[in-house]
Amino acid sequence: MLIQYSNKLTIKNIRSIAKLNKIKYISAFNKINAIKLINDYKASTLIQKHFRKKLMRENICPISHEILKYPFISIKINEKFFYYDFHTFITYVNVSGDTRDPVTRENISDRKLQDINKLIRYYYGKNTNKIIISKSMLKNTDLNIITYCLYDLISEINNTHELTIDIVYQNILPRMIYYIHYLIKNHSSEDCITIINACRRSLLQINIPNVDILHDYLNLIIILNFQ
Repeated sequence: MLIQYSNKLTIKNIRSIAKLNKIKYISAFNKINAIKLINDYKASTLIQKHFRKKLMRENICPISHEILKYPFISIKINEKFFYYDFHTFITYVNVSGDTRDPVTRENISDRKLQDINKLIRYYYGKNTNKIIISKSMLKNTDLNIITYCLYDLISEINNTHELTIDIVYQNILPRMIYYIHYLIKNHSSEDCITIINACRRSLLQINIPNVDILHDYLNLIIILNFQ
């Protein structure tokens, strides 16, 4: 059912409704235009849902609108399966760059995308450029790289026989500051705390002079950013 919002609502009510519907940047609109924006959004959403419901037939690809044939892709969203022609789906994702399910607009899990990538390698070859990479997959790769950089740095410290003040301030600490700053800027607090605490524990096990400078820096980072 479509609800028409009217001028009887306060601007605060209107902004709350917009937030619930995930409509952004509404604060720049006056009351009349904000109401029109919400009503237009709700109307288009209702039409899209009705259209998608008509397309949800297991023997029809919702993208190409043609009868499904082998190979095809099945994606389970909220306990319901959606079926797509394999080649049409791969073309759609590669052109649009959108890794959400085309019908429900829900995010497709990275695990499912990895399964689809196995099929892509099988049908298009191992060197294909059609591999699907989601934003979360890129973020996880980035996290793994920065984690390895910190691990490599601590291994270097552990293998250093003499960690002088000059080495700490001219080499080791600047690199650690860069890695930690990058980590905090680009990743979640939970991931940051886990990795920084792992670094702190590793440094405590290294019994050479001046390591405490690095440990103190990490303690300060935790206090300033996460407490």
